[in-house]
Amino acid sequence: MSGTIDNEKAFVQKAIEIYGPDFKDHLRTKGFISHWFLHYWSAVSEIINQSAFGPKVLDLGCGPGWSSIFLAGRGYDVQAMDVSDDMLTIARENADRYGLKIEFQQGDMQSANFKVSEGLFDSVFIMDALHHCADEKAVLANCWKALRPGGSILIVEPDWFHQYSPSSAKDRELFGTTERGLSARLLKKSLHSTGFIKPQRYFCVYNTCRGGLLARLKAVICTLATVTIGYPHRPVIIYAQKPVR
Repeated sequence: MSGTIDNEKAFVQKAIEIYGPDFKDHLRTKGFISHWFLHYWSAVSEIINQSAFGPKVLDLGCGPGWSSIFLAGRGYDVQAMDVSDDMLTIARENADRYGLKIEFQQGDMQSANFKVSEGLFDSVFIMDALHHCADEKAVLANCWKALRPGGSILIVEPDWFHQYSPSSAKDRELFGTTERGLSARLLKKSLHSTGFIKPQRYFCVYNTCRGGLLARLKAVICTLATVTIGYPHRPVIIYAQKPVR
């Protein structure tokens, strides 16, 4: 689970050295073609359609810009941050490719020197990034500062099983990155301790669209596992708000 900010910053270059130059294309496109992320976008769309979200959004840990592009494409005014300059280079290329105007900046979202104006944003979005941080409470405290009173936060992260998965073990060994598991209970507790109210958990269930008796049985089993034990690799999705006063 241990890792350093320097390792996070160096991830792209190390990965290209190990996997070859095509890995950059993988980073550029994964969020738009991976079945995991396509399910994420579907769940996020439903949540932000029925909740107070935006219009000015801070996207933290934006990586190659998938989430920023998704939000900007829906019409939100997006400012995005990532600790890695290499990731931001890809993110800017991605945004330009889609003709979207997004403000990207380098920064550590868990740093005490968080460089964002206080009370500037209506919503904060964190997707697939908080589990790379050693201190989620420090990140949430920075989110609190960035939000206006009554603002909202939406978090989409791998579940508790992530830190025990073979892929996490491999990344820790190769890159020294932080790979944590974040349960819904932990996130809700951390949100409450930071001052956020009304944390709500949402579920994103896979393997539910195919026909046939066996497929439907599998869908039922996956759904039950997701809403009870957090079936491995099911995302934890939490929405919460900053009090008006």
